[in-house]
Amino acid sequence: MQSTSLHHAQKCHMKPSEHPIDLILLTLLSASLLILCGALLRKLFPILERLHLPASVIGGVLGVIIGPQILTGIVFSGTKFGDTVHELYAIGKSLPSYLIVVVFAALMMGKTIPSPRKIWSNASSHLVIGYGLAWGQYVVGILLTLLVLIPFFDANPLSGALIAIGFQGGYGTAAGLGDVYNQLGFESGYDLALGMATAGKVSAILVGIALINLATRRNQIESPKQKREKEEREKVPEKKAKALYKKQQKEKHFSADSLILHFALLCTAIVLGWTLRKGLLLIEVLFLAEGSEGVIQYIPLFPMALIGGIILQLLITKLSKEKMVNAHHLHSISHSFLDLLIVVAIASLSLKALAANWEILAILIATGISWNLCVFFLIAPRLYQNAPWTRGLGDFAHSTGATTTGLLLMKIVDPSDKTGAKSSFSMKQPLYEPIIGGGFVTALALPLIHSIGLWGALVVFSILLILVILAGVKTLTIKPKNPVLRS
Repeated sequence: MQSTSLHHAQKCHMKPSEHPIDLILLTLLSASLLILCGALLRKLFPILERLHLPASVIGGVLGVIIGPQILTGIVFSGTKFGDTVHELYAIGKSLPSYLIVVVFAALMMGKTIPSPRKIWSNASSHLVIGYGLAWGQYVVGILLTLLVLIPFFDANPLSGALIAIGFQGGYGTAAGLGDVYNQLGFESGYDLALGMATAGKVSAILVGIALINLATRRNQIESPKQKREKEEREKVPEKKAKALYKKQQKEKHFSADSLILHFALLCTAIVLGWTLRKGLLLIEVLFLAEGSEGVIQYIPLFPMALIGGIILQLLITKLSKEKMVNAHHLHSISHSFLDLLIVVAIASLSLKALAANWEILAILIATGISWNLCVFFLIAPRLYQNAPWTRGLGDFAHSTGATTTGLLLMKIVDPSDKTGAKSSFSMKQPLYEPIIGGGFVTALALPLIHSIGLWGALVVFSILLILVILAGVKTLTIKPKNPVLRS
């Protein structure tokens, strides 16, 4: 896939002698400083910490404020410094499609991948609800685009996939698809998808906290304060506490050799994914009629890197070399790249594009949240066999603000995972993330709509939604009426 960094550089009149690699490094350095500023602002203003806003998100917003669209554009317009900042932001807009590849390569590595049978037996309700929410987001998004957005706002047909891309995929997927939006003629898609991701993250937290308060008043769950007090009374045995502390300290410190080894493993997963993508391209060319347009060319590298990571992890498990891979190291590398991705993606948001499409954005956000709340209140409670509010909160937040937000809300209401909800939620990920949670189907949705049109895509996703509903009705036990369940 052709890089957009050269395109941006040409737009900014960059000369070949100016060494773009210097500007790329300076962009990453600036992004790191913005994350540091975000972390400091979290400490200075406790409200930001209480809202669970990551330092990278705060740093990204700060980057928008001081960037060429606001402060720098006003104070340093036409100066050499202003031109340099503009070039950095142009490069920053192209970086997410590269940074996301490392994040997805690490997604399924460093952990034992259970069999599909085991996943289904432990997490079937979460899988059904998760897939139901996801397919439904495509269905309502496409219907909304066909009936409202195109007739009244002249929206791009690809807008039908924005709810799922922004809510399910989060910042990483929304930004990682940057090249695809441009290739398919949806230039504002990058900014709209990131706007959806930002709204989804904030909405998941705010609505989730409101749902926690509602559940507490209805006596469905204990308040977070009650849980903290109970856990303080339940002291961990001293021997167990010491062993846990020793393990945590050992995992915190790792050598440069170990760090580069784990980064090399991620690079290997990326190479496997790149090879797989090239192979699919060749196969597609062989079977397509001359002059026909294929779909594989529009699929970005990051879902393939995820598959490469799964293949590599299965190989490591087959060779019984799991002890050589430290999940903490992979987690640290992955999250470092994700933080950089988030800060550059938000900082390079086009305020002009958001302002020009605010009605479309507002309608999509309201529709997406409404669908997720309908599933949370009307469908999910009938499928969970215990702790419906805790489990429902996790799946609602996951489908509104991506995986980390779901885990965050479950941790608030059940920090010790006494209900088993967090374990089941995590168990579903191997059969979920590679496919829909920012995975293969999420990356394929835009090319699919582009190839077969909105009506064809509506049929595909409606069939998938019906199949999930049938699986839920057939497989899961419906609870007896008016049960007294606590989380």
